[in-house]
Amino acid sequence: MTMTTKFCDQKYSAGMMRDRIVIEKKTLVADGIGGYTETWVADPPNGVPCIWKPVVGIYQFNAETTVGQRLVEFNRFRAVIRFRGDSYGAPYYTAGDRVLHKGRYYAIESAIDPDGLMDWIELALVEGKSS
Repeated sequence: MTMTTKFCDQKYSAGMMRDRIVIEKKTLVADGIGGYTETWVADPPNGVPCIWKPVVGIYQFNAETTVGQRLVEFNRFRAVIRFRGDSYGAPYYTAGDRVLHKGRYYAIESAIDPDGLMDWIELALVEGKSS
């Protein structure tokens, strides 16, 4: 029996996890002279399988902004991964983390447990914004 859940009005299951993403967390690393530098570290190192979907239509809000005098578009995506929680049961990944998918970086806007059952984490991602 396969567990299915709703995602953008479609059902999905573990068998649909055909893409792989690397989730990176910002960490402080000793620089060897008494200080620290910020760096991104993959967690877990080999990445995680996911369901990868572009956000289209009515869900594509705030899709562009003005930087200086030019219009810049943001590409929005959703990734669904298996649940990984912190010690309090909240999703382990946060808006401070970023995602690497096929050579492109995406800022995480939100990481939610859509049904509260601790089965899946739904990541709202945006390309073009810094993390």
